[in-house]
Amino acid sequence: MKVPHALAAAAATMMVLAGTALAQPRSLNDEVSRSLGGMRLGPTQVGISLVDLETGDELADVHADVALTPASNMKLLTTGAAVSVLGPDFTFKTEIIRDGTRLIVRGAGDPALGDPLVLQECQPKLTVGDMLGALASAVAKSGMTEVTEIIVDDRVFDRELVHPSWPVNQLDRPYCAQVSGVNFHANVLSFFPGPGIQGAGTPPVYSTEPEAPWVRVDVRARTIVDGKNSAWITREAGEDRFALRGDVRFQTQQPIDITLQDPAMFFGRLLAHQVSKAGVKVSQGASGMNVRLAQPQESLAGGRAIAAVHTPIADVLRRCNADSENMYAEALLKRVGHAVTKDSGSWNNGGSVLRMVIGQKLGPTYAASTTISDGSGMSRGNQVSPATFTKWLGEMAEDAKVCEVYTESLARPGMGTLRNRFKDGKLKNELRAKSGYIDGVRCLSGYVINPSTGRRVAFSVMVNDIKTDDQTRDALRLHEAVVKIADQWLTQKSAQPEQVKVGG
Repeated sequence: MKVPHALAAAAATMMVLAGTALAQPRSLNDEVSRSLGGMRLGPTQVGISLVDLETGDELADVHADVALTPASNMKLLTTGAAVSVLGPDFTFKTEIIRDGTRLIVRGAGDPALGDPLVLQECQPKLTVGDMLGALASAVAKSGMTEVTEIIVDDRVFDRELVHPSWPVNQLDRPYCAQVSGVNFHANVLSFFPGPGIQGAGTPPVYSTEPEAPWVRVDVRARTIVDGKNSAWITREAGEDRFALRGDVRFQTQQPIDITLQDPAMFFGRLLAHQVSKAGVKVSQGASGMNVRLAQPQESLAGGRAIAAVHTPIADVLRRCNADSENMYAEALLKRVGHAVTKDSGSWNNGGSVLRMVIGQKLGPTYAASTTISDGSGMSRGNQVSPATFTKWLGEMAEDAKVCEVYTESLARPGMGTLRNRFKDGKLKNELRAKSGYIDGVRCLSGYVINPSTGRRVAFSVMVNDIKTDDQTRDALRLHEAVVKIADQWLTQKSAQPEQVKVGG
């Protein structure tokens, strides 16, 4: 039968449009479900979302709208909100101010201040001692011969240093470091034990980074000549009093880190100690060098800055996401709370700002279905759905101002929290992702990106209520299986010739 020209053109248009719509909604559901069915996950809760960010098509949806505990996947929301509110060019600035005979430390909530891993990335590389020495030298070069007091102004944040839902029995662990308006050295003290010079049975020796000679350390460990090092550190609740325990045979090369009590005051004492070593007299108070925190309503507007430390937000985002540093996420959450409300940043106003940004970017339904407790995911009170994560990742990718710095902050295979994952080299596309882990929870969310076209698939795989080692292993296998499904799909799409619409 002869078809009129106009109808033939219309038919051709329909055929080509059908060809461009090969990514039918949930076209990968069967493949994802088969992978899920092959895992020994038992009665765990599983949520999976896969979205083609070029078309917006949902490629897979397995309970994707059910809110689950995200663990460190929560950092995807916190960092995205922070870079959106503060801007990709934002810089944390911590100032040392001379005001007559007193020094004022004006904090900015910078979580990277004095972080050894960040200092190692500086050009030239710096040590913690280098940084403290430079600050003390600036004080001496300003002409000060005596410091009557050091005031630490940490009021950019509130003084609720520990989130109430964090596990009380783990508050001395580095991942539960306190969060302050003045942070330093990731708010941990690093110990390096070594064997006692008098041999077996004698107390070990130790050094700390940073150097803090006023800190009380009870040595309850012993030197041994056979066996392995088994040293560990404990801290008494509510104070910087530590105990070195266990056995020490060799000099420790890797630090044993333990959290500090009241990081702002600790930094003030560190500065006083270094300034004194630089030859500037520091007046003594009732409990040592005269260091105190700023009073709630105290005016500290005078003086002039004699030193400042700047940290770009890109460095903070990278440590937060790629290395999953919890304190960094909490500092970002509090900082956006301060930026918007102008009050001291807190978990309360920071969480409110995060919810506001989710509502602005994703809509009120997503904001209402998301429960925000903290910024890092340490709290089990957080609840986020896989669909919220993939929608959020899509919004971050669409925002030209923040896309690059946000994407670059995520881990890739062989680095950060993915250093031991996806190492088989079988992925054809780039993977940028955030892992999430607390007891009973394993999550992975991020992007699979075609390096030639830039096309992205956003994914989120969340597993909760894990009870056994087998379930843990299969939750990780499920992460990798879903990523490989997305990788294969994206590879096939990128290999297809671009469809061109014909006809009018």
